[in-house]
Amino acid sequence: MKKGCLIAIGAVVGAVALIVALVFALTGGVVKAADEFLALLGGGRMAEAYQSASPSLRAQQTQEVFEKTVKDLGLTDFASSSWNNREMNNDRGHVEGTVTTKSHGSIPLRIDLMKEAGDWKVYSLSAPKAGASVAGGTRAVPPEAELKTLALDTLLAFNKGVQAKSFAEFYKGISILWQKQITPEKMTEIFRSFIEQEIDISPIQAMTPTFEPSPSINSDGVLVVAGSYPTEPAKLKFTLKYVEENSAWKLVGINVNIK
Repeated sequence: MKKGCLIAIGAVVGAVALIVALVFALTGGVVKAADEFLALLGGGRMAEAYQSASPSLRAQQTQEVFEKTVKDLGLTDFASSSWNNREMNNDRGHVEGTVTTKSHGSIPLRIDLMKEAGDWKVYSLSAPKAGASVAGGTRAVPPEAELKTLALDTLLAFNKGVQAKSFAEFYKGISILWQKQITPEKMTEIFRSFIEQEIDISPIQAMTPTFEPSPSINSDGVLVVAGSYPTEPAKLKFTLKYVEENSAWKLVGINVNIK
């Protein structure tokens, strides 16, 4: 009886593995096209990326608007991707997951593609904004004092993750939206360089940050807070992105540099 159960379990596991392998094989072209497109952006070849996109995308926005959009999303700093959701239906497909930047930031992203003349072309990029709330289309940016507290709390929580060599606790405080795109283990991997260099940014508790450019809410309803702390010998620079969930600003992206 036990032997029969084991055989049955083995058959189920084998079937699941086969299904996963099949999904990966079928969506391989979609993933490859998305990654090649992002690689162009990360390599500074925005004009080439724009021209490689679907005619539908180019018909809806000029190259100037396209370049501003990908810059706002942080994709010009692209380093690698991790897609936890990939789908294809006839001539349409999409990938959804997390993009890691050269400066060790993390961006949740969805790319929609369509097959044209035998090739997959990007026709839509978006940082998923489910959970973001924009009242009347124009959500007010919080007061400066609140922004300073928000940035400090986020960076100190990030620092605790570095010191603990685990981002399990940090993960609990980020937005539900981002939690769907990343795991605590992936976060720890992304920020491994901070852990290995034993970086400690706790001295910022006694410092006042400078915001530059001014904090703003972009067209996706994302609050973008960027600036620096006057740490020595190198200045700590940061970009933090938040969406509103349950009347509170929750982190959906973070980029920290010390240089």
